[in-house]
Amino acid sequence: MNSFDSSTVFGLNPVFEALKAQKRRCYKLIIEQGKSQPRLNPLIELARESKVPIETIHKTAFQKKYRANNHQGVVGVFAVIPTLELKELIEQSFQKTRLPILVALDSIQDPQNLGAIIRSAETLGIQGMILPKNRSSPLNETVAKCSSGAIEHLPISWVTNLTRGIEELKEAGFWIAGVLPDGDTQCHQFKFDTPMVLVIGGEEKGIRPLLKKSCDVTLKIPMEGALGSLNASAAAAVLFYETLRQKNSKD
Repeated sequence: MNSFDSSTVFGLNPVFEALKAQKRRCYKLIIEQGKSQPRLNPLIELARESKVPIETIHKTAFQKKYRANNHQGVVGVFAVIPTLELKELIEQSFQKTRLPILVALDSIQDPQNLGAIIRSAETLGIQGMILPKNRSSPLNETVAKCSSGAIEHLPISWVTNLTRGIEELKEAGFWIAGVLPDGDTQCHQFKFDTPMVLVIGGEEKGIRPLLKKSCDVTLKIPMEGALGSLNASAAAAVLFYETLRQKNSKD
């Protein structure tokens, strides 16, 4: 095991979700000595069932090593997050539903924002996420923590060129919807009745012009406040909820 094939996960819920998902190997758990056992018991039991080594460290040494992280007295050392080729993500999404919805993120470089979007996507029924290799935060411990464990469940694909990836998605039958402050259609007025990819850009520059040209439709969120905009993770949550609302209204 070395720094290139391992990833540290901090916090009770993120570590528990990573263990429960069983998508990647857990090398060991590290627990701060003296932490409340009732909260830890389900995690410890799951680790023992999975034959994961458990190391207990004195509070002083634990805090010295991990104090910069929001750890809740629990750290897990895992293999890196597994990701899919875009073709695999497409195939998996159609296996789950006839009308899959994916999200593609353009220039989301803040790991907290990325983690929050992953959490909303998984919670609100999005089938997967596409990230550009050169314009995205890495899937690091901050992303994992802010996703509250959702990163263990949401399928993710890295692409070298997001515009080419969008073309591949179009060929597979997806419509591409860019989310913009000045989009042509309000999101609640658009009918999500076809396989869709929601494209969400970074807060500073939004969706890049070349990628915007690839969109079949542009959507906006109705606003009434003085600011007139939401950050990327809040905007993503609104769009994801609208797709779920429409889906549930048909059931």
